[in-house]
Amino acid sequence: SMAAVLEPLKEAGDPAGEGVELVGGDGAVRKVYPILAAYIADYPEQCLVTCSKYGTCPKCQRKATELEERTPGAPRKQTWTEGVINDARSTAKRNPRSGSTAVHKLCMKQDVAGGAYQPFWVGFPLTDIHRCIAPDVLHQLYQGVLKYIVLWGQKVMTEEELDQRICSLPPASGVRHFKNGISGLSQVSGVERKHITRIILSCVVGKIHPRGITACRSLLHFIHLAQYPSHDEDTLSYMLQELNTWHDHRSYFIQEKVREEFNIPKFHSLLHYVDSIRWIGSLDNTNTEMFERLHIDFAKEGWRAS
Repeated sequence: SMAAVLEPLKEAGDPAGEGVELVGGDGAVRKVYPILAAYIADYPEQCLVTCSKYGTCPKCQRKATELEERTPGAPRKQTWTEGVINDARSTAKRNPRSGSTAVHKLCMKQDVAGGAYQPFWVGFPLTDIHRCIAPDVLHQLYQGVLKYIVLWGQKVMTEEELDQRICSLPPASGVRHFKNGISGLSQVSGVERKHITRIILSCVVGKIHPRGITACRSLLHFIHLAQYPSHDEDTLSYMLQELNTWHDHRSYFIQEKVREEFNIPKFHSLLHYVDSIRWIGSLDNTNTEMFERLHIDFAKEGWRAS
């Protein structure tokens, strides 16, 4: 489906072609060469689109057991991924008895999820699908990182004690008052998690060691810094500083036996945020939160009317 929808972009974006004429905001007609520059999706779709093994990084070649490293691995390149899939197809073709899943098995040895199908992005000019994958504030930060912070706080304390502290907070303007705590919430929305972000740190003070507080605070700072509507090298350096602080103090949760390791794809994705912001701009342009709202209009309302 994606190959059919985006097929016209291949010819239009070809630098050697004629391009297409488009009217700009000032009314002038210009010849442009549109290219696929950003792909907005949650983690399962990122792996699916980039032909990456689930549990690994769709942007670099770190193994699933190496995601806790402080630096990203060698970048995945579209040409590299194509080469792995083509080599697997050639090998499988020479051994016809290997079965229909042979290509997939050979690709998975290099953490590539290839198969008999052709990825839709093959043939796009000036495009690297791995570099196009955009950070996802909603699923990676709020539904990912923050979710773990709350879970770890509940384990170091107890769910009941954390709920009691949250209930005892005085109501404040602009902050939701969780009168029954948060442990009983089901299908927590992104808006609710934003409100939890504003109160969670104050509710663990005095119950978690200062190293744990520092680790959590650095992640919360990173979440807010990542959402700046504009960036420069100073703000990007602040993000890197908070990430380094997290790496310096995260061992507290291992010492408390809350975690055994940090090979978590959503935490590893933070290592790519600064480069992605330099590449495609501030994250308010690529946050899936704005597109989740369209599910109501295009999917739910359409289904109810059918």
